[in-house]
Amino acid sequence: MLLICVIDVLVVAILVYIATTKSLEAALPFFVFVLTLVPGESRIPLPGLFDLTTQRVATIVLLALYLAFGKKNSGEEQTQASPLKYLILLILGWGLVSTLNSGVFTTSLKTVLSNALDFYLLYYIITKSVTCTETVHKVLRAFIAALVVCCIFGWFEAYFGWNVIDLFPVVVHRFTAGQGGLLSDDGRVHSTFPHSILFGNALALGIPWALYFLTLAKTTLQKSWLWMAILLMFWNLYKTMSRGPWLALILSAILLMLFAEPRIRKYLLVISLMTISVLIIRPGVWTTLVNTYAETNDPDSARGSSYQYRYDLMHEAEKALGNDVGRLAWGFGPGSFYYLHLQGVDPNTGHVEQFDSCDSAFVDIMVETGYIGLLLVIALLLKAFFVSLKGFTNLPKPTNSLCLMFLISLVAYSFMMISVMNWGWGQQSYMLWVVLALSCAYPRLVLSEEVVPQQIVAHQVESRGRFANLVTN
Repeated sequence: MLLICVIDVLVVAILVYIATTKSLEAALPFFVFVLTLVPGESRIPLPGLFDLTTQRVATIVLLALYLAFGKKNSGEEQTQASPLKYLILLILGWGLVSTLNSGVFTTSLKTVLSNALDFYLLYYIITKSVTCTETVHKVLRAFIAALVVCCIFGWFEAYFGWNVIDLFPVVVHRFTAGQGGLLSDDGRVHSTFPHSILFGNALALGIPWALYFLTLAKTTLQKSWLWMAILLMFWNLYKTMSRGPWLALILSAILLMLFAEPRIRKYLLVISLMTISVLIIRPGVWTTLVNTYAETNDPDSARGSSYQYRYDLMHEAEKALGNDVGRLAWGFGPGSFYYLHLQGVDPNTGHVEQFDSCDSAFVDIMVETGYIGLLLVIALLLKAFFVSLKGFTNLPKPTNSLCLMFLISLVAYSFMMISVMNWGWGQQSYMLWVVLALSCAYPRLVLSEEVVPQQIVAHQVESRGRFANLVTN
């Protein structure tokens, strides 16, 4: 508990110091660094209420700083800066409707309130606080820096069997042994994240961002740092032994090869050659990948069972909702999945199978908030996707490149939501909501930074014209 208190005090002190000596906007990179790095085990239980995590402490402090120092934009700028706000309000409102019909009312209400505090408020503060594209870059660089630190912890975990989370009190969550999940996390790197798959989710987002900043690097030191970060993240991603993040990164690489600028394609080619070299020099790596693929197609293996489990889970979730028209609409209530104790018959063995783990974010959302809740979340992701797509197609080069990176991040994260419960908890969820906020604010910031110089030039031309008229007259 002492360690947690020390971390919280340091986080609060640094946030307040940066905001008061510089600006609230200047504190955002450190804030997202904390969101990504600090494990969920860093929490102080408040009996009868909720756990006060370090992330929540940081968010509450940031809200107080925003109310004290934040500058409110004009009505038009607020509308442009928050294109997702109405969908977020609908998701929040529908969560409350689902809560009113929940069999575990208290759990559902806490889930809705925690989502509002952890993610919706985070989105709002960031969209209102970011005023320039340089801050967007600094925030994304902070993500990379936090992931590099996580990767260093991952290196100790892989070679020495020591995990930094061991310093914190034990927290039971949905991936804890006996609480769900078919694959053991033993021997798989997860650093400060709750599980290896979630760590892999974060790394699959971080690697493309590092490639993007590599195209902006000016000095040898910057390039060396970014290449080190990329290699560390690749190594840790492999050590997570998580198929979903592997495939998500491959999907991101394909999109980058098709649409990114030539320099990123060149870097991808270099990485591909390095990967082939590793597979040749270390044939054990290739053997591991082949065995993983073979086990996925073997229903008798743990990985094969995990793969089939997701299809069975979808089938049983649809059946459970189909028994009641109301449940089809609003589900069983936020946070209710683990109280439902869904069961199904394994078609291979004929044995009754207990669905303790919801290994799909989309299925979890569907079960807990119904098909309407699922459609609202999908609409949110699609809206952010099209905002980035519009920015990529309409903004001038090279400023549109970051819109492509946001778009790819959203595609990769949505893909990973199919096979893991990565919505509404874990550090990667904070990363997603920061990306949602930045992706919606960035196009507006680019346009505003282009308009201001044009207005200055126009004013200078007008002033010179007036001066010339005065001289002539």
